[in-house]
Amino acid sequence: MAGRRLIPLADGIYTVSEVCRILGPRVTPRRVHYWLDTGLISGEPVSRGAKGTPTLLTFRQLLEIRTVQHLRDELRVTLPRVREAYGWILHHVFDQGVAVAFERGVGGDIIASTRDGDSTVIPHGQGAFPHDLDTDELTHDLAVARQAWLERKYRISDNVVADTRVLAGSPTVEGTRIETALIASFAVEGQYDDGVVSSIEETYPHLNTEAIVDALEFEGIRRAA
Repeated sequence: MAGRRLIPLADGIYTVSEVCRILGPRVTPRRVHYWLDTGLISGEPVSRGAKGTPTLLTFRQLLEIRTVQHLRDELRVTLPRVREAYGWILHHVFDQGVAVAFERGVGGDIIASTRDGDSTVIPHGQGAFPHDLDTDELTHDLAVARQAWLERKYRISDNVVADTRVLAGSPTVEGTRIETALIASFAVEGQYDDGVVSSIEETYPHLNTEAIVDALEFEGIRRAA
């Protein structure tokens, strides 16, 4: 079928709305589509949605979107200026699977480098990078993305993961095949109380209260006042 490529379900498949749901409110469908359309995110989608059908993305693309969003938030630089540097970072983290570290260079530039000495400079334009920019935090965050790629599992919260080996990467309670959306179905009018939690515990006795609440709150379900 034109516009569609087949990938194993174990690689994870996500709609744009699912990507935004997993990565949080800073990632919007409009932003995701723009990054895809302008080639910032590597590769073609599994399927580009025509009228009435969703655009489907891979687990790698989900992680790339997460990485670009975090870099954009921390560096506060417009994307056209850093497109080449971002491409370098994504290539090393996801194609080569190597660690990338950040440091401040001469003149305040941010330098991304690998252990073997390969590096790229992230330009900052007329204004300098934020004085409170934590390059160690940037390095750590990129390490998290790299580890998620190597393990094929992205940790959403303490108890919720998107594991490509479980239900094609849908958000589940870690160590189970129970989708967070299923747990959210127990909520009453978008809220939960002790009675709702007890009902879930009776249905899934191997889930602890902490995991249940974590799954509910990931799905936007809040405790009743």
